Amino acid sequence: MTEVNITNSSAEETCLSAAISPSMQAPDEAQFEAVSLANPPQYLPPEIIDIILSYIPLRPASQSTLRACTLINRSFYYASTPLLYHRPYITPSNFSLFVQTICPSKNAHIKLTPLSPLVHRLDMGALVHNSSKSLTARLLGRLKGNIEQFVAPQSSFAINSFAALGKCRGMKLLDLSLISASISNSLLFQTLSHLNDLETLYFPRSSALDQLSVAANTIPYIWPPKLSALHLAGGITDSFLWTHMISLPQTLRTLSIQHCSQIHQHSVIHVLEVLGERLKQLTIRHPMNHLSITSLDNLLLLCPGLLALRISADFISPALFAAENIPLNIPQGTCKNGSSKPSQTHPLRILDLECSPSASSEVDIPPNVIYQAAEEGMLPDLRSVRVSMRLAWGATETLRRDASDLLEVMEEREVERPVGVQAEVLWSMGDT
Repeated sequence: MTEVNITNSSAEETCLSAAISPSMQAPDEAQFEAVSLANPPQYLPPEIIDIILSYIPLRPASQSTLRACTLINRSFYYASTPLLYHRPYITPSNFSLFVQTICPSKNAHIKLTPLSPLVHRLDMGALVHNSSKSLTARLLGRLKGNIEQFVAPQSSFAINSFAALGKCRGMKLLDLSLISASISNSLLFQTLSHLNDLETLYFPRSSALDQLSVAANTIPYIWPPKLSALHLAGGITDSFLWTHMISLPQTLRTLSIQHCSQIHQHSVIHVLEVLGERLKQLTIRHPMNHLSITSLDNLLLLCPGLLALRISADFISPALFAAENIPLNIPQGTCKNGSSKPSQTHPLRILDLECSPSASSEVDIPPNVIYQAAEEGMLPDLRSVRVSMRLAWGATETLRRDASDLLEVMEEREVERPVGVQAEVLWSMGDT
């Protein structure tokens, strides 16, 4: 019985395997040729191979599977290799081999590799002391024409890396949050001025104000024109929020401010007054030592179009969900008597309440206040509420019943008015 493997039709790739019993002899050359002519190698169109490979999930555990696919034949090699290198999962153990593959020579014009154009996402976040500053810059230089997402390593990103980064004109996501060294803001924004396609930016946690004149420090930085998501952390100051956040583009929809211990309430409120109407997702997390309970109770008024809110309960009180802090909406239609009927509603769909380890006993957002806001129609689109275990929603039967009532209301609303978010109440969320 002869078993034919699926392979390419070219002679150099033909791989005819025969399952021969011990009593049979291997065919001679004439017999082999006759079998090949009678049963020519089967050919799979590239479209079919692409469909087969689409069932392989793109995750770290799949790297070995994709590598195995490259060994089947040339057709599978050409189809699997772009998937294997599109988003390589780099670890300290495989980083050296990756560098040897992408940068076989320090001089790009001496020895090129056809694999470098396949890399579109480079995540070096798992590396600490495995790379060097010059090597990071060299990698960015080799990938500058095709890289779209980059996560910088902790200790091997320096000034020379910015020069290479500025040439990555197709960059869409830039994550500098892990960098431990202090980064000059002027140097950072000089680099960002070349990244016109950038959509998501994670600010470095150790950014530093430059020693410039008073007049120079009052000139807002120019942000990438397509920026839609900005994540601030670490060394951000009140001066930065007041001066440079006003020049953010109209495309901004997502804002995250966390671990900014130097900023005060008035600066956060100022940012929300400037950007609030365009925001769809907002995160404000501890530690922020200068913010207190009730600091952000008017947040929903400042962000009338917000769909997802993640906030530390340390900065709000139950008044956040009271009628006076819900926007007043006047519908376009009119009532039977010809007058418009205003309503107090907010389109919030997802609410995550966190709580810092150092929160005082006064920090308390019970489930019944959110239930009342949803039941009375002030939060008609609310579907997901996830709460830190530190808020103890499961501590008593009354709290558990209120949380259950909240879930029931949200489930009913999703049936009546679907928004595409599964109704859930989770009161054991861990804090990160």
